[in-house]
Amino acid sequence: MDKAKFKIGDVVSTDGGETGIVQAIFTTVDGEPRYAIENEGALDFICESRLSPRPKAHLAA
Repeated sequence: MDKAKFKIGDVVSTDGGETGIVQAIFTTVDGEPRYAIENEGALDFICESRLSPRPKAHLAA
């Protein structure tokens, strides 16, 4: 598998606008990364092209 764009624990957004946490990374038979994304206790298995990084929130001191 090529280097995955995201790692376990990353917060990501899907192309459908949902937010979730990467729980696992798998490789398809074609060698493409597939991510298990947890959202409200459910897992969705999503290809990398449908995910984008979620910007980190800046906390006030």
